[in-house]
Amino acid sequence: MFITTPEFLPQHHQQRSQIVQIISAAEARGQQRLVEMNQQVLGNIDRIITALEIDDESDGQEVSDAG
Repeated sequence: MFITTPEFLPQHHQQRSQIVQIISAAEARGQQRLVEMNQQVLGNIDRIITALEIDDESDGQEVSDAG
């Protein structure tokens, strides 16, 4: 279980950038399994960011992700 709040959006955006860099480097090296694993992580962080941005616009409640 992972719980976060909108105040951590800058850290989540930074983590997203790092994941994108990892994926790009892995693609360049032909490391398909590493790309696949990090695509899943990227999907998770995108869902977290989207939920936090929506929450931030509404009332700033916590967002959890069981995945």
